[in-house]
Amino acid sequence: MRKRGPVYIVAITLLTFHVTLLLPTLALAQQQQGQVIQTGQIMQPQPTIKAVGEGSQYYLGEANELLMRVNVWGRVLRPGQYFIPATTDLITLLSAAGGPVPHSRITDVRVVRANPEGESQIVQVNLKKYLATGDKRLIPSLKPEDTVLVSGSSWQLFVDIMQVVGDLALVATVYYNFFVRSND
Repeated sequence: MRKRGPVYIVAITLLTFHVTLLLPTLALAQQQQGQVIQTGQIMQPQPTIKAVGEGSQYYLGEANELLMRVNVWGRVLRPGQYFIPATTDLITLLSAAGGPVPHSRITDVRVVRANPEGESQIVQVNLKKYLATGDKRLIPSLKPEDTVLVSGSSWQLFVDIMQVVGDLALVATVYYNFFVRSND
């Protein structure tokens, strides 16, 4: 078996590392084409807001529009905190957040809200059923300080685990090539 020189090993390792970093970056760039990106985050216009009353959950927007603050977490294009009109429903909020990304579990979207007693209430929404029937009664209205969670599917969990395994394999390859094989 032909022994490889250290230059060859370094070149192959760097090429593998470059491809591992470059391909996900290209895919992300294609997904976010046309959007302003700064330090890895998508910039969205932040409205000029003013709290209505002390300790209030509502805000006044630039055009004296009544706004409320909600959070969007999970597998949507732009998760984050949003100031939205007080009459906004779940579909409109998810659309403002860029919609669910591929492999999102839209059959089990959760809205977490605090009830007046201070305990959390979880409202489960099946967006797939709504999209099939168009029944607006399936979509809850949002309340101030709601948190919407869009989970990933089982397939997405598998893909995430495989990505970690691939990254660990890359680290093991670099370690082997530099420390174990170089001693041969």
